[in-house]
Amino acid sequence: MSGAVAAAPGGLRHHWRILRSAVAYEYKKAAAFKAGFIVRELIHGIERPIIMIFVYKAIFVSSGAAAIGTYGEADLIAYMLLGATLWKLVFPERGLDLAEQIFEGFITKFLIMPLRFFLMMLGRFVQYSSLQLLIASTFWLLGLLIAPAIWPRPVSAVAVAQALTLVLLGSYCYFLLIVVLNTMAFWLDVVWTLLVMVRFIVGFCAGQLLPLALMPGFLKTTLPWFFPYWMLCAPVEILLGRLGGADFQRGLLTLIAWTLALQLLAAATWRRGLRRYTGVGQ
Repeated sequence: MSGAVAAAPGGLRHHWRILRSAVAYEYKKAAAFKAGFIVRELIHGIERPIIMIFVYKAIFVSSGAAAIGTYGEADLIAYMLLGATLWKLVFPERGLDLAEQIFEGFITKFLIMPLRFFLMMLGRFVQYSSLQLLIASTFWLLGLLIAPAIWPRPVSAVAVAQALTLVLLGSYCYFLLIVVLNTMAFWLDVVWTLLVMVRFIVGFCAGQLLPLALMPGFLKTTLPWFFPYWMLCAPVEILLGRLGGADFQRGLLTLIAWTLALQLLAAATWRRGLRRYTGVGQ
């Protein structure tokens, strides 16, 4: 994303140095929470899948059915547990404070700094993703130790690599969407409302509550064109062996296309917002 200044001196080496500094700074902030931070991250996001597991169990008991669509009870439990694990890698909708800085006028200091402001936000994404890889791995290992009988295991190492690739690239798409929504603060004062609305929509489209196979037919054909599906539902089904290499390739191409489109959109809203921001004297 371009800022209001020319490219910083030193080219790529200079930008790489700034990005490393931003990532290190974000790690220092995260480390300040110490044990409380780790505990919160381990249990964060597991309440919804646990509730859905009980909902599904109640459906199976009350209906007496052996399966819902192509999913049996054990399959749905595995889906929800793997979904909770992978969702920890997804960048949070409140992970940026760009809108607050716009509202409070702090953004003006970046108009004279010899760096691109996007590098600061990218540093937060890199720090979050790298830390959450450790958190998600720890969460999965603890689950395997505590409940080995029901805890899902990936079908192969290749499936793990494919799933992680899709989740992280999908998370980057979501990060870019969050950047765009934050830049709406140049025009609107309801950014947090928009973020909450988008969180629910993205979560549903990603398959947080139920896999795509259990959704109505028109959603089965529509949702694979959007990045949220490839950010969670598809990676989980790859880990379970329900999707294969051809699906991974389609998902990768879809996410690359969304990444390019959202990157351009984020750059456009940032540039237009800055022109309006300085033009009206905020």
